[in-house]
Amino acid sequence: MLYTLLTKLVFVPNEEGEIAAAGLVEALPLAAAEVPVTDFGATIGKILFTFAALIALLFATFWFLRRLIQNRLQKGGGDAAIQVLEKRMISPKTMLYLVEIEGKKIVFAESHLEIRRLDATSSQNPTP
Repeated sequence: MLYTLLTKLVFVPNEEGEIAAAGLVEALPLAAAEVPVTDFGATIGKILFTFAALIALLFATFWFLRRLIQNRLQKGGGDAAIQVLEKRMISPKTMLYLVEIEGKKIVFAESHLEIRRLDATSSQNPTP
C-alpha cells in the first residue's frame, strides 16, 4: 500500500531546484504508452540460439584442450632425448618397449613387479 502511494506521489521543483509542490497523481497514461511492445517469440529464439552457441563453444574448447594435452603427452615438450618407438603387450601384465635414448635403441620389459632392460647378449637362442 505504501509503495503504491509513493509511486503516485509527484514532486515538482521550482526554478531554484527546491520542491515547490507535491501531489498525488491518480493515473499516468503516458507510463503505459512508454513500454515497448516486444515479440517474445523472437526474444526466446535469441536466448535459445545464444545458449546453443555457448554449449557448442564449451564442447569445442573441451575437445581442443583434450587433444592438446594428448599430443603434448605423446610428443613431449619439444625435442625429446627419449622417444618410445614401439610398445607391445606380451601378456596381460607384461609390456615390451623399444626406446631410443640419444640415438641408442634399448628394449625394456615392464611387468607389475619391475622394469628390466633386455640386452641382445642376455637372450640365448637354442641350437638344433
